[in-house]
Amino acid sequence: ESMITHCPKCNSMLNFSDAQQQKIRGALATVGSGTLKLKCPHCKDQLELLADGSSADWRQKPGAGAKGGKMPDPPKPPDIDWLTQGVFEEKESIKDIPKILILINAGETRDKVVGAMVESFFQPIAVDTVAEAMEQLRVMQFDAVILHSKFDNSPFITSEFHDFMKKMPMTRRRYIFYALLGPEFNTLYTLEAVSNSANMVVNERDVEHMKNIYKRGKTGYDELFGPYISALEEKGRK
Repeated sequence: ESMITHCPKCNSMLNFSDAQQQKIRGALATVGSGTLKLKCPHCKDQLELLADGSSADWRQKPGAGAKGGKMPDPPKPPDIDWLTQGVFEEKESIKDIPKILILINAGETRDKVVGAMVESFFQPIAVDTVAEAMEQLRVMQFDAVILHSKFDNSPFITSEFHDFMKKMPMTRRRYIFYALLGPEFNTLYTLEAVSNSANMVVNERDVEHMKNIYKRGKTGYDELFGPYISALEEKGRK
């Protein structure tokens, strides 16, 4: 006979008395192809026994445990069929990556900024027109926006997009890190950023270091405004 000797859940030895074993065998004789349910006296978890007295939870094998007792087999390897079935499509794998909207004219500067943002674990979305940028903001939630002062070949002082960002309701604006890039700005000059209703300014000559510049600027922003935003969220306000 193959009466269970160890709990397959906690691996403790089941020291059934002769009377208990006889009672269990009597009950097992009536289960047929079903199982007999009882509790482990150690972990109190439910055990299921097959008609021959072995565990339905794990197959038992001889040669392990004290006095030749039987120990459960290890768990089976995980199912990795999803590797070849395409279960995790690209859209699913990137859905939680923060998005950054990039308004920089196509060229070397934009390529460098996009590369830096990818290295910073962002999903960069570069646009070519203000209308396209507006549409992206309408349908998506962005964690950050980078605007070049000469984007779409329009003067920064009359920039339609910059005016849009300045007038955006704070319930949304405070959750977007807004950075300005251009030849007229002084990198990480906070006073200049504030005067332009932005969170960070970057001179385009420093674009080679955009990854570290962004990290520095965002860290300072989080240290300053993070507690305030957390307090608003605790009070149910955004």
